[in-house]
Amino acid sequence: MFRNIYLKNPSSISLNHYQLAITTNGECYHFPFDDTQSLLLESLETTISTSALSALASHGVTVITCDSEHLPVATLLPLQGYYQHLKTLNIQFNLQKRFRDRVTKRIIKQKITNQYQVAFQLTGTSNAILKKLATEVKDGDKGFRESVAAKIYFNEIGGKKFSRRSNILTNGALNYGYAILRSCIARELLLFGFEPALAFNHHNANNPFNLADDLIEPFRPLVDLYVFTNLATTNEPILTSTMKAHLLNLLSYEVLIEGTYHTVQHAIHLVVESLLNACTTQKTKALILPSIVSLKVHDNGE
Repeated sequence: MFRNIYLKNPSSISLNHYQLAITTNGECYHFPFDDTQSLLLESLETTISTSALSALASHGVTVITCDSEHLPVATLLPLQGYYQHLKTLNIQFNLQKRFRDRVTKRIIKQKITNQYQVAFQLTGTSNAILKKLATEVKDGDKGFRESVAAKIYFNEIGGKKFSRRSNILTNGALNYGYAILRSCIARELLLFGFEPALAFNHHNANNPFNLADDLIEPFRPLVDLYVFTNLATTNEPILTSTMKAHLLNLLSYEVLIEGTYHTVQHAIHLVVESLLNACTTQKTKALILPSIVSLKVHDNGE
């Protein structure tokens, strides 16, 4: 299984004998690059050598840094992408509105479908309204089924008094998990040559990652499932380092894509790859999206 390394305390990171060497709390640990999936650096006092950065980039390891509020704020982007940026940018600029609206429909429909599945797993009851809303999504989500479903969904899994605006640990955990996924999606978009500010459904002029916020939608319910299964009833006042490490490890959990289970990390790659194919051919059916069916770490041996 791939490692997701979370470093809370000040650390020193270098390259040693073709392995990642991490010194923290007076101890030195070595990690093979081939076994490492992601590295999250929380402390602003952590130092890392350029040779280690270069090796992490060449091995495709996702490196995420945090800000002073301990939230993911940036990710390492290798210059060696899969496709030429100008070619993909031209494709994005030439997308017709009808196509963009149909992509939005597919994404929102899958998000609500996943919310229905998560609500069923958490409550043991089938929410007929959510199931129906997923079938009612129109091109461009003109009927605003996403927002209607969100209110019903969070009331179902969090209770009538739950609000996403409340300053509580549950919301902090949700936001942290979303930020991890968003960072990985943004990185993958850039690697494939996309301009992440140009999106289908999100159009905030001050948001450089509107497209990542589009693609994260079907993945969000997995974070919800984990948080409401494991953290919603905790007595801790704030997120602990253990909680953050477990949220980072969601990248190794599995989702279903076209009948095959993949890690979230690899699923993000497949979704972005399929998005480029869909945009190139102007065929929305080419876009593949994840289904949330369980809360399980993916077994790479399967």
